[in-house]
Amino acid sequence: MSSNLIQIAGVHLDATASSSEEAVRLCGEKLLELGAIDQNYVDAMWEREQAFSSAIGFGLAIPHGTDEARELVKFDQLVFLRFAEPISWGDEEVHMCVGIAAQGDSHMDILGNLADLIQDPESEKTLRESKDASEILDLLLTNED
Repeated sequence: MSSNLIQIAGVHLDATASSSEEAVRLCGEKLLELGAIDQNYVDAMWEREQAFSSAIGFGLAIPHGTDEARELVKFDQLVFLRFAEPISWGDEEVHMCVGIAAQGDSHMDILGNLADLIQDPESEKTLRESKDASEILDLLLTNED
């Protein structure tokens, strides 16, 4: 798996947002800070969110842009945000967001791994509670064979 798809600078363990819109925009801003996207991709992330919620259960949301916005992605990148307080996201409560900027499908391995992690009690506890960004990064990049 591509270890540069997510970097330590993209892991934020005590983010704050008062709404799903603010959370999606925060993910976009973090991707923008890393240079992975053009500014307009942030808007495309919220546009996509309004069409179809990115909350996938287990306290996790995976906001990303519309298919048309892929041309605004400079390089594939993920960001991981964990919120100090859960966010009401439609009819779900979200504790963590993985913001996605992708030109293709290279991020699917990490998302598959993430789906496994949040269903494993020990890994899920680490994602929710670890104070060590590198521990989270290592967990996200672990690819079980």
